[in-house]
Amino acid sequence: MKKSTITLQNNTLKLNFGNIKPRKYAISVKYFDGESVSPIKRIDYETEIIVTSNNKIWLLDIHKDSVWFDQHEPDLINEMIADELRKTVYPVQVRIDEAGTFLGINNFNQIAKSRWHRNKIRATEKYTTKIMQSFYDAFERNLENRNVKKKSMQYDWFWNLFFHPKYIDYGNESSVQTNLHLAVVPYEYPIQFTGKQKINTEITDYHSVEIHFKSDETEAHPYFIPKNNKNTVHLENKVYMRLNVYFDLDVYYLFPMHTRAYFEVYSKDAEGKETPIK
Repeated sequence: MKKSTITLQNNTLKLNFGNIKPRKYAISVKYFDGESVSPIKRIDYETEIIVTSNNKIWLLDIHKDSVWFDQHEPDLINEMIADELRKTVYPVQVRIDEAGTFLGINNFNQIAKSRWHRNKIRATEKYTTKIMQSFYDAFERNLENRNVKKKSMQYDWFWNLFFHPKYIDYGNESSVQTNLHLAVVPYEYPIQFTGKQKINTEITDYHSVEIHFKSDETEAHPYFIPKNNKNTVHLENKVYMRLNVYFDLDVYYLFPMHTRAYFEVYSKDAEGKETPIK
């Protein structure tokens, strides 16, 4: 039986907001060494997004809850502090247009003033050392600048992938050369991956439309090149990285349904044989 397909308007995918009910997502970020099937580190949390319309500008209320580190609730000091700061930042309300483009944070003043003031009192009562105070002071300074706050949100994989442009012109071949930015290096601005983004107009068996971004192979960022090459990569082998992302959009609204992203670092010998690193 022939599968159903969607129709692109002038080769462009259009987001259909309609009456979207709140969406809940379970996010899991896992890190692996070599060919191991068990992650060496993982972070899990839940996100709920509530969508409302406002004169062709759409408001997304994004919640972030139930953060676990390596399959346990926060218990290390850095984990507990991160969780405390999360309660200040979220829920965050953002604006997007009909193309799904991120336009800015709508409740910045609430976050930076009333919510932070309330949470800071609670947090500083728990953690009273000078080191912690300097940490909170730095966080507070970042909150004072709307542009800095907007930029800081981009250090999150979910943020990178959810707001990556998907409602674009795919041309006559249903594919386009584009860039995807992903924060794969800790505490650094997202890296730009260049590659091909292709839409499959056939509707899947689970009622979605799939978009696949496949990056070009590129030399690995210095952060990922092993400092100790023993048992990992020969000195003469180059180290590369690549990214594959599969976006599934529900067929009814073309709103994100689920996403799978695979970031790989690997070495390659003179014959082209690949050896996974991370």
